[in-house]
Amino acid sequence: MTTLDLTHHLTAALAPMLGEEGRLIVGFSGGLDSSVLLHALAQNDGLKARLIALHVHHGLSPNADVWEAHCQAVSENLGVAFISARVTVTGDGNGIEQAARNARYDVFQQHANSHDLVLVAHHNDDQVETFFQRLFRGSGLTGLASMAAVRPLFDDSDVLLVRPLLDVSRKQLEAYAQAQQLTWVEDESNTDTRYERNWWRNELLPQIWQRFTGREESLKRTLEQLQSDQALLQELLKPEIDACIAYCDWPGTNELICSIAALNDKPKHHRPYLLRGWLAGCGVPMPSAAMLERIQREVIEAAEDRNPQVVLGDICVRRYQQHLYVTRQLDDVTPCIIDLGSNTRFPWAGSTITVTNTSEEGLASGRYDLIPAYSCVGQTLRPAGRPQKTLKHIWQENSIPPWLRDRWPLLLQDGKLCAVVGICNDQTVVVAHGYAVKWVS
Repeated sequence: MTTLDLTHHLTAALAPMLGEEGRLIVGFSGGLDSSVLLHALAQNDGLKARLIALHVHHGLSPNADVWEAHCQAVSENLGVAFISARVTVTGDGNGIEQAARNARYDVFQQHANSHDLVLVAHHNDDQVETFFQRLFRGSGLTGLASMAAVRPLFDDSDVLLVRPLLDVSRKQLEAYAQAQQLTWVEDESNTDTRYERNWWRNELLPQIWQRFTGREESLKRTLEQLQSDQALLQELLKPEIDACIAYCDWPGTNELICSIAALNDKPKHHRPYLLRGWLAGCGVPMPSAAMLERIQREVIEAAEDRNPQVVLGDICVRRYQQHLYVTRQLDDVTPCIIDLGSNTRFPWAGSTITVTNTSEEGLASGRYDLIPAYSCVGQTLRPAGRPQKTLKHIWQENSIPPWLRDRWPLLLQDGKLCAVVGICNDQTVVVAHGYAVKWVS
């Protein structure tokens, strides 16, 4: 594929999505695929002015610093703006690959603004690998449709993630790179067949194409049909999914929750699709059929007096008061002293505590000890005009989910409980035109 051909292909693909102000943020690893994508885009002066090469330094390879320097040099030679972001990747139940991907997409979200396009260099060979991986994981139509060419970066994001090379093969990218004398880095992990995708790429798929010569185009058409079917299914099911969804504002908890009563009111064969739709809206990676069955059996159908959960990597699917929640692991907290007269925001358990002036009754100014509820067992407070309350009573009256209770922030003075943040204040510290303190996501 010539420079002109690929540049024209990309320009035509992006034109309908480009507004007057949007930037093109290219996920630039320095590998063959992203190197070709960045180079081809930079050949169009109009696109070049909008380009940002965004490199994510995962720190997983001993060569990570070398790759970063290479990406910066390539970007400068092309006259393209360059940003490098360093992240710390820790493995979870979904493996180090998924954790690295999550970190990478978080970086994309941090640097993208409304109307920007985030471009990644997935190509047709990647699409085929994804199809076979999901086929053998028992994925349904949604999974087998594989990667969409265009989708929101996250489900609640107005930034689009675009894969403009999905109809281009790796061989075509290699031919382009050789013709343009491009240089790129090789990730040593790409040959490690302990990783499932590498095994498909390096071991099995070459044998399949050798046996079924010329069938790549047939599979491409199959994938296009699956995506068309999936789009239609989503359109038809959207009213049913919407009917199952409610909203919450608990810290550390996705705002979209799923009504079990509404879910059970739908035909049984609809429920896996509705669960997938809800989980997709929460930004959860595509669950397998087996995982959906676990959620149904261990969470939805668990005894009424239980608060069950199923762990999916670094998040949990939980049940509470006949709703399903997606929660993340709360960070550890450190007790500290805060001054309501001067401070306005505090980090807490991966979220934030805010302090604002209020025209209504609120907390008096002064210094308070900020501690988690698990450090304050047995304390009580008396809200204005109400009887003395234990923390247990407060949790029950306000329907506080069990997984938040231990970490809930409390304010004390001289060892006395003054406030359960965002819920109630002791009458001894309440004043007119005081401070409102809340724990928010």
